[in-house]
Amino acid sequence: MPSDSRPLVSFVVLCYNTEQYAGDCIRSILELKTDVPFEIVALDDHSPDGTYEVLKSFTDERLRVIRNERNLGHSLAIERAIRETRGKYVARIDSDDRYRPDFLSRTVPILEKFPEVGLVYGDASVIGPAGQEYLPSCDRQHRGNDYKGCELIELLATNFICAPTMMVRREYFLRHLPVPPNLAFSDWYFTVSIARETQFYYVDSVIADYRVHSENMHSRIVLDKSEERSIFWLLDQVYGSEERTAELQERKRRARRQVYGRHYFRCADKYFGAFMSADARRCYWQGLMRDPAYFFSQGISRRFAATLIGRNNYERVKAICRACVSKSAVLPRKTA
Repeated sequence: MPSDSRPLVSFVVLCYNTEQYAGDCIRSILELKTDVPFEIVALDDHSPDGTYEVLKSFTDERLRVIRNERNLGHSLAIERAIRETRGKYVARIDSDDRYRPDFLSRTVPILEKFPEVGLVYGDASVIGPAGQEYLPSCDRQHRGNDYKGCELIELLATNFICAPTMMVRREYFLRHLPVPPNLAFSDWYFTVSIARETQFYYVDSVIADYRVHSENMHSRIVLDKSEERSIFWLLDQVYGSEERTAELQERKRRARRQVYGRHYFRCADKYFGAFMSADARRCYWQGLMRDPAYFFSQGISRRFAATLIGRNNYERVKAICRACVSKSAVLPRKTA
């Protein structure tokens, strides 16, 4: 792309220790089916592996590769990358994820058509390290329908927007920089902050692949508990300030106990899965205090009980129950 021409879309690709996946991500952008002029800002946050070399192996003039001289961490890296963009619209993706070929054709026309929409997003599939599909769809919010409107309250309760599916008007990203340095993530911070200002548009189409693997940042921030701290810091900030309309403020107020409760339950389930029983028990209890009805759904009460009796005892009880069910299934039925 000539240096004096401005792209319509900027792709921000954050890279750290993703030598195995970064090439797949960049290729998915370069191979998009589109006539839309775009640029790629790929920022390597001083990876110790070969990620930077993978990025530099591409010769497409639409790609700009930046490498931090030292590791800045997620918050500063995303800020630098976004400020480097020149497009009217910005899409942000981690270098272990990838786009579907119609990503731009499904998102850009929405922003062009609806000036009141600040962010458009779609559905994603979940893939594994080798690209194998685990789930064909992530969406649990819109039940197969497009949607346009305010989604702040729903987003406060559940972080349901998959980051690589988003396209955002650049000014909304810029207005919410810098990312607070105490946050372990940026995507939910941006979507919640932007939802307080503008409408969103959901396109019911799988337009990106979200990759899960052992080195995902989301695994690390559960283990060091920084995700929990970040979630409740952000909720406290939102609930400590007023919304743009009285109606939205009232909806937010009414949802507060449920919002906090659901996040405590999700943190508890993550701790439970990581065998962090004391933290799981603490969060289950906090969730119960705020949203008792939800406590008796989704198997939450059973997992809470496991944190009380001990994980080994819990697994023994489960094994006994399974054996009893299996045995009853093969017992002969009595005949009259």
